[in-house]
Amino acid sequence: MNRAHRSPRIAIVQSKMHWRCEENTIAILEDLAQAAEAGAHICVFPELAITGFHRLIKTEAEPLRVEHALRQIRVFCNEKSIACVVGTPTFTQDKPPFNSHIHINELGEIAAVSSKIGLTPTEASFFAAGSSRPIAYLHQTRCTSVLCREVEDLESISTQLTPGICDIIFWPSLIGHAPSNPPDPFEIDYLPMAQQLAKQSAAHLIQCNWPNSLNTPDSSYLGESAVISATGELLFKLPRNQAGMAIFMLGSDQYRWLAREPLKSNPAIAIE
Repeated sequence: MNRAHRSPRIAIVQSKMHWRCEENTIAILEDLAQAAEAGAHICVFPELAITGFHRLIKTEAEPLRVEHALRQIRVFCNEKSIACVVGTPTFTQDKPPFNSHIHINELGEIAAVSSKIGLTPTEASFFAAGSSRPIAYLHQTRCTSVLCREVEDLESISTQLTPGICDIIFWPSLIGHAPSNPPDPFEIDYLPMAQQLAKQSAAHLIQCNWPNSLNTPDSSYLGESAVISATGELLFKLPRNQAGMAIFMLGSDQYRWLAREPLKSNPAIAIE
């Protein structure tokens, strides 16, 4: 990292998920404006932030609709000199879409596209698997993304993200972990995996988790985005089941929380 940007100011947005691209895009632009006003250098959003991560994905993952949203986001990043990392489907000819985390630099340019390699069986029925994990320079900070349950594949990722290759690993996700006593042997706790990934990669790991699920509106223990140091130490977790934005300096264990309105059910949509 450039010495002047050794500790960039980061904004994590625990976005309230909406059903439609247009609603999510409006929210993203509003959040970017608030992050820029707070002095953030980089603003990170969850997995599939533009479309939402829900059962209407096949309708919302329409190339022209997504491209229009990305164009607006890129223009805003350029105008406010803020970098943005945002989840969205991406498209190529003659292939299914990819589930990607797009890195947009402070000039509004697409610096890298990290497409999810480790798809779940449900995701693989719609998305194509990615094949690489590129590094982007955002405000002279080396960044990449590991999407959601990919943190399970530590052995494979270790060959892609050798120590020192990047400064930040973004971890966009829609996961929750309900504590149980005694522990549920079938419940996967992804946090220790993320801590191990940060430690073996010698990179800060910044999760951005959705605080609500439209497919399962009664889900709890969402949100709680984690920030992990390059030594694997959990620095802090954000509020559970709450929409809002955290502003912090990279490496700090303190953050400022800007809360949104309480999460409520979205208007009912008839879905066959």
